[in-house]
Amino acid sequence: MTEEILEEPEVIKTDFYLKLANEDAMPSVLSAFYKQDTETTVDEETFEETITNIGDPYLVQNTSDYAIDVVGTLHEATGNTLTDEDGVEYPEMQAMTGWHINIRLVGDAVRETVEALNTSHGVTPETPMRVWL
Repeated sequence: MTEEILEEPEVIKTDFYLKLANEDAMPSVLSAFYKQDTETTVDEETFEETITNIGDPYLVQNTSDYAIDVVGTLHEATGNTLTDEDGVEYPEMQAMTGWHINIRLVGDAVRETVEALNTSHGVTPETPMRVWL
């Protein structure tokens, strides 16, 4: 009997963890995932179309290609214990730096975009504080 060597299948990354400087960075960093509603009007004499932006751009968090989870500010224990007014002890927490966003890819339609974001803003948490189910 001969022994077959099986190759491990390539694992394609689908979950990405990003850390931005702050919430205000979202529209510029995630611009590919923002949408701007528009209205088209047609001049009755010249039949020229004019496209006008309506409202503010907004983040599209879910499509058939991806899902975005805006985690925001994460907190970690300081090591100190506090006591509430009922005498219940709890860990003191402090904000971690950055504004955190998770992206899950469903297909490859935006893979290049997300991988570029991962190169510039990606982090690899040892134990993610929030994960996809």
